[in-house]
Amino acid sequence: MEGALLVVLTTVPDHASGIAIARTLVERRLVACAQLLPPMVSVFIWQDKLSTETEQLLLLKVPAKFYAVLEVALGELHPYDVPEIVALEAVRVAESYLGWAAAQTSTSALPPV
Repeated sequence: MEGALLVVLTTVPDHASGIAIARTLVERRLVACAQLLPPMVSVFIWQDKLSTETEQLLLLKVPAKFYAVLEVALGELHPYDVPEIVALEAVRVAESYLGWAAAQTSTSALPPV
């Protein structure tokens, strides 16, 4: 799975927090690309109450070997107490895109082995 590409999804409350998280993760070279989608409505239970909130979906493209570090960084950067962090493995990825994604991320962001 080390050569695999993940698409990580997280929701954010607004455009400003989404852009701030996206820019920080790209600048740290933890993700190759971040995309902030238009507002959507989420319906969920929070603290035993039905909630309906407007949120935005942030998609993050990341080599699988960066996932653990990315999860920690998202936990630190995210405004939510319990951020949604869901990673989906890309089943098919163009070799050129996979190479580009690997080149945009830095192993210096990974903890020593």
